[in-house]
Amino acid sequence: MTRPRWLPAVLLLVLVTVSGCSAGAGGNGKTSAPTSSGSTTPAETSTATPVAPSATPDPTAGAAVIPPDCESIYSPAYLETLRASPGVVLNPEWTATPGQASLGTKEDTLLPLLESRAHLDCFWVAPGGGSGMGLSTSISLAASDEQASLVSQLTAAGFGCTEQGNGTRCAVDRTDEYASWGETHFVGGGLWIATSYVEFAPDGYTDDIVKTLVPA
Repeated sequence: MTRPRWLPAVLLLVLVTVSGCSAGAGGNGKTSAPTSSGSTTPAETSTATPVAPSATPDPTAGAAVIPPDCESIYSPAYLETLRASPGVVLNPEWTATPGQASLGTKEDTLLPLLESRAHLDCFWVAPGGGSGMGLSTSISLAASDEQASLVSQLTAAGFGCTEQGNGTRCAVDRTDEYASWGETHFVGGGLWIATSYVEFAPDGYTDDIVKTLVPA
């Protein structure tokens, strides 16, 4: 796997390990429709026209639904903690341009799968453009019969996986000469919560999203 880049062939924006994303200009997350799975370039995001999250639960994913916006994936207290983090804001305007901000995974085997389905993307990144710090979270539905396959792919990619509540949490941390970065995934409760980070790994990040979105 190659080191993540936040801007295509220009600025490096590797992100760090923990556990989500939310509010910048406008404060709303971006929900993307399924896209072609042909590209596996780490810096690429979905190029589909954003669509509103479905209010009707997907019968293949139990009672789970994609959250309506990024603010709703965190507890109110944790959202305020993130907003107080220096150097990052939730979904600044530049992240709305396709290809400028990375999704919640850079794994070659998982990125096309994420791009092929509707997903809510939440970016905690620098307000002015790609930098060397930030994190992104992508939330999509995961049918019960595919959750074991997702965990198997994460395990094969070198992630350490453990049971957490009503699902499985998989994480990997990496460090190179440029930065510390990694990914944390939670699969369960009809959801796939994927977070990638570079030099920004808030304590309790994924835990707070899971507690907020997945009933115990």
